[in-house]
Amino acid sequence: MDQAVHAPDYLRDLKADWLIELRAEVIEPIRSRAVAHPFIAEVAAGTFPVHKLRRFFADLCWTVITTPGVVASLAARTPHYEHPIKTKLLENAYTEWNHAFALSQTVNALGGPGDRIFNGPETAWEALPYAWHLRNWQLLYAYNQPWLEGIAAFAVGIEALVPSIIHPLWKGCERHYGLRDEALDWLVWHGGEVEMQHGNDGLFILEQKVAAGDQALQAQLRSVVHKTMLVLGEHWLDYYYRADEAPAVTAA
Repeated sequence: MDQAVHAPDYLRDLKADWLIELRAEVIEPIRSRAVAHPFIAEVAAGTFPVHKLRRFFADLCWTVITTPGVVASLAARTPHYEHPIKTKLLENAYTEWNHAFALSQTVNALGGPGDRIFNGPETAWEALPYAWHLRNWQLLYAYNQPWLEGIAAFAVGIEALVPSIIHPLWKGCERHYGLRDEALDWLVWHGGEVEMQHGNDGLFILEQKVAAGDQALQAQLRSVVHKTMLVLGEHWLDYYYRADEAPAVTAA
């Protein structure tokens, strides 16, 4: 497995002690456990069943169709006159617009119904319960929780972890599952430097907006990041590693 992207130093240049501790005590340990998960290892080795991989990406495609809207919501809720932060979030939301389509091409290439999932309606695809959990989690933090908790969840909890998970999946799909060209686009985008920078951006927003002496807020945001990373770095992988069904269920 190519380990280059797993080095923790892509999250760098932090000055706030609580964020340095968050990185050392929460982010890096969960990332290390995630990349060692048997789901990741078996995809990277080409031994994970194709129909189970198809289910994973199909449910993820169904889930991320909501992502442009939730990121745009976080941008809209950004405090007035925080122009650089609002701009970064709006740019991120804009780049998300074609991600669901790109992931649908990955699903197609694995023999699944990517077009049906992308074109909808949402009832056109029977996602497993965990996908519903992830979608509802997105809506909770985008629309209902305090803005900084949304930043902690999306821009740190997700973005600081996703490249480490997706990079070995990208390489495994390319080497062992026959994915090429547009079928790899989503994996390339999320396993590379663009997504890494999003993780840095989220940490820098928290560094800018959270006072050094506000330990109660720091503890709450640390909890949000921790829970988010467990949802994606352990529970999500566990769920789809164990989930099994007849291959025909997820076929196009």
